[in-house]
Amino acid sequence: MTARARALGCALAASIAMASAARAGVWGTEPVIGVSADYSTNPALVPSAGTPETHAAFTLDAPSSYVGNAFKLSAVPQFRFSNSRGYSTVDSNYAHLDLRAEFDTERGTWIASVGAAQDSSLARDYLTNGSAGVRRDTGTADINWDHHLTERWEVAVDANGQRTRYGAPVGVQTLTDNRYVSVNPQVSWDRSERSRLTLALGAGRYDALNGTSESRNAYAQAGYVVSLSELWSLTAQAGYTKALNNATVRQLEPVISGNTILLVPVDKSVASSQTGALYKVGLTRSRGRITGSLQASQQLLPTGFAYLTRQYTYELHLNYAETQRLSFDADVQRLSYHFPAITSTAGSTTDIVTASVSASYQLTPAWTATMTGSYVTERYGAPAVAVRSAGASLALERHFHWAQLP
Repeated sequence: MTARARALGCALAASIAMASAARAGVWGTEPVIGVSADYSTNPALVPSAGTPETHAAFTLDAPSSYVGNAFKLSAVPQFRFSNSRGYSTVDSNYAHLDLRAEFDTERGTWIASVGAAQDSSLARDYLTNGSAGVRRDTGTADINWDHHLTERWEVAVDANGQRTRYGAPVGVQTLTDNRYVSVNPQVSWDRSERSRLTLALGAGRYDALNGTSESRNAYAQAGYVVSLSELWSLTAQAGYTKALNNATVRQLEPVISGNTILLVPVDKSVASSQTGALYKVGLTRSRGRITGSLQASQQLLPTGFAYLTRQYTYELHLNYAETQRLSFDADVQRLSYHFPAITSTAGSTTDIVTASVSASYQLTPAWTATMTGSYVTERYGAPAVAVRSAGASLALERHFHWAQLP
């Protein structure tokens, strides 16, 4: 944590120094504070009958930014303080801090960002002992360069890295402290005012911090973005990805010593690979009283297990603005994770389905009340075990409008 704090401090100091070198700008902030009450029938998602729980929490978001002629800097701290110190889906505390610096030139943009977060792992991996997740400490860094070669041609390069550590679970350790770095260049061509073609390449490396496993991946992907109308837009990306995996496992092997056969632990290297399609398809409605999106994707992601995990995502999100003060929001999402095994080809699969419906009403220009109902179900194992939970929450937030900092 000390090294991460130093890195954030250095990044903030460098950003402020850059800002002072730019033309005069303005610092401002727009904080949001809130209180909430949550109820869940099975917050730990245990297979046996879960115990319903109720929790109260205080939340604070304090986005601040500096805006100059060519330079922008933002800092976004977010906190949740609950009456419980657990790490389940209902009672988890969190603390996030994200810093972002942007420098605009005549034909391009430089963006650098760093972040630190402490929250729940959100990997429901300890179902048998009643813990839905464990403490997770994450540090991230990202540099993006975007440049317009001509009015229609654009190139971009993104380099990012993340480092994740997990707290000690109650049961058997399966989540792995890890780091992941990747580089992703992309070329775009504006075919017309309403459509764009993209070609992206990328490579990454995923390592367990204890040195027991690694994944090296690469991908190639083509994309197409088109505005179907003033309301609708379509995004389609498709490609191919491959990951080479390697792990060190300890096995017992017989060794003859005189007239005795001994079992001696021996470290062996196990290699495997993951290949397959890479895609993302999304349909978005961005204007009108009804807005929303429908998307499906398949990709390799670092999720805290030995290797990169193949994740399938399907999501429908809708928002309806009844009036300027009253709006409704609905979301349904299915996540399917395929975890490749180290010593066999079977692997394992976990399916998580979540659904939520909320109503938000602006009581005054500053105060907003939100009621939410949610449902989550998870299937894992062979034969499959299904666990589920339903919940409700009420949140009251106070918005402070833009205030200039001295």
